[in-house]
Amino acid sequence: MGALFLLGGCPDPALTSNPLNKPEDGPVVVSVCYPPGVTDLETETLPIAVEACADAGVPVERPRRWKRTFFLNDCPLFKAMRVAYICRPDPDAPPRAPADEASPLTGNQDS
Repeated sequence: MGALFLLGGCPDPALTSNPLNKPEDGPVVVSVCYPPGVTDLETETLPIAVEACADAGVPVERPRRWKRTFFLNDCPLFKAMRVAYICRPDPDAPPRAPADEASPLTGNQDS
């Protein structure tokens, strides 16, 4: 059984249910299950959370990591850890440069 797991690799992180103690009227929270010890939260779970926040109508570049749980979560055995993100920008994230505004086209552009 262990050899099959090693040959098959580790399961990919995936969305799951949120912790039960999530604030009712608070911000949107998204949660991701992942295999402990072999998953990089920055490169593997954070992009899933960014997409889930956008799907929930709260587009953020970097949601704030709220909590991680190992017990009493809805994650499968091989993805036993759950990380929950708040869909609100992290105050410690570096400020983002403003996007360039497109200039309106006026008059004849050939002159």
